[in-house]
Amino acid sequence: MSDSLKDKAADALAKGKDKVAASKAKAADAMASGKAKAADAVATGKAKANDAARATRESAQKAAQKTAEGVDHNPLAAVLGGLAVGAIVAALLPRTKREDDAVGNVGKTIRKTAKDAASVAKSNARETLDSLGVNADAARSQLNDLASKLGTAAKSASSAAADTVKKR
Repeated sequence: MSDSLKDKAADALAKGKDKVAASKAKAADAMASGKAKAADAVATGKAKANDAARATRESAQKAAQKTAEGVDHNPLAAVLGGLAVGAIVAALLPRTKREDDAVGNVGKTIRKTAKDAASVAKSNARETLDSLGVNADAARSQLNDLASKLGTAAKSASSAAADTVKKR
């Protein structure tokens, strides 16, 4: 092989090595930039999620406070409501053979009386809770409001993350 051919090959090899080194440097820079953007997006997302969690906690505390105020204003209704729930649960439990053998017709009478009492208690408790504003519509409204706030927070967090990534 001639010296000029060797020189050309050496030059080409050197240029190739330089290009590889430059490509590696660009790839490393791109990787570092991507990691930084991802870290920023994660930090922004975490901040938005924390804000949403805080808003959710505040909403839950307000709902608990409103319920506690309702119980404070009419504790008898709360007690009756608890008794009604207990009677309903007892009425819904299945009879057992042992129960039938032990109490027979008396058990049937007790069960019927308990069902009737549960029905009356349920009706009265529902009316009292409705008058206090503690009802399914109010709970549904609060849940819808909470879901809306969570959706808004999630949308905001994802938008912020996307914007952060786009800026980089």
